[in-house]
Amino acid sequence: MKKNSFIRKSALRKILVTSVIIGLLGIGIQTVSHLSPFIVSAQEDTWILTLRITGSSDREATIILKGSPNASDGQDVDDIPIPPPPMPPYIRAWFATSFPIPFNVLLNESKQFPSDWAEWNLSIIWVPELENDSFTTLNITWNPSQAIQSSFDSLQLYERNTSVANMLTENHYSFPSNGSIHHFQIIGKTINDTSGENDFPILPITLGIIVLVIVVIIAVFWYKQKK
Repeated sequence: MKKNSFIRKSALRKILVTSVIIGLLGIGIQTVSHLSPFIVSAQEDTWILTLRITGSSDREATIILKGSPNASDGQDVDDIPIPPPPMPPYIRAWFATSFPIPFNVLLNESKQFPSDWAEWNLSIIWVPELENDSFTTLNITWNPSQAIQSSFDSLQLYERNTSVANMLTENHYSFPSNGSIHHFQIIGKTINDTSGENDFPILPITLGIIVLVIVVIIAVFWYKQKK
């Protein structure tokens, strides 16, 4: 009898240990699988989007908008003021900000990334030669593969509060100019997931604990019945 009792107790211990290990593994797997998006998001690298503005002449302008984990929506070391304009004719482009002079007009503007929302205020002007007031066509071009790296669900170019280009799928926008300043906005958005799939895994952990408790109760009940 003692031998049988010892065997039953040994078997019970093995069952309990195995149950605990399986339960903890399940909880661990669920936790890691739900935490992985947060870990990946925190390790995202800086992304840039280069905008090239050209016209009918050989003049052009290039500016860069950027997202970085080390940046903020305020003034940063990566925010570079635009240099003084050359002699006409020229194309001049800048990001308008509320920062103090000379950082109120930027050649490069960096925003905090990752982010659910980011906006760049883009201004462009074509200054023709003196006494030349004719119209010209300006072209804004970019690489959509750079835009996709932003991880935004939507990255739109707006003019007068109207979307004129989907920067994730299109690569240019053209417009006529007679020497006046044109104002645009580049707005990136991330659609928030309301399904709860990206929340911290409280529910899976709770279910894992409940399953573990049930296994232990069954094992104890079985042991008392056999005793």
